[in-house]
Amino acid sequence: MRFFFYGTLIDAEVRRAVLGLHAPRRVEPACLRGWRRVPVRGRSYPVIVADRTASVEGVLVCGLSPAARRRLERYEDSDLYALVELDVHPQGRGRPVRGLVFIAKAAAASRGSGSWDLATWQRRHKRRFLLTLGRRPAA
Repeated sequence: MRFFFYGTLIDAEVRRAVLGLHAPRRVEPACLRGWRRVPVRGRSYPVIVADRTASVEGVLVCGLSPAARRRLERYEDSDLYALVELDVHPQGRGRPVRGLVFIAKAAAASRGSGSWDLATWQRRHKRRFLLTLGRRPAA
């Protein structure tokens, strides 16, 4: 199973905290064309919304198990995200591959202003975010 991550799950430490033993050892840079990453109002993480003029950088993760998928589905807010299969463009490859992506449900995403940046999130929010994950029950 392939997944494209574009937000907090780009961070290897967050992936390990969420996926535990199911965390992949390797990821590859990739891009999702026709989408734009936006912050969620009142949260530290982003969603993506359709925008045919934009693209989102992230990572492609291959070979995840059904157990990893279940962990990801518990991690993601089902009221905010829908899981869909989209074309993902791995860096350095000519052709896209199909990958599962959590996208914003139109009615649920209360978008904040500005943009979302991983490095800024890591500086400002990562430590507190990981502490919150640590308090979640492991699956």
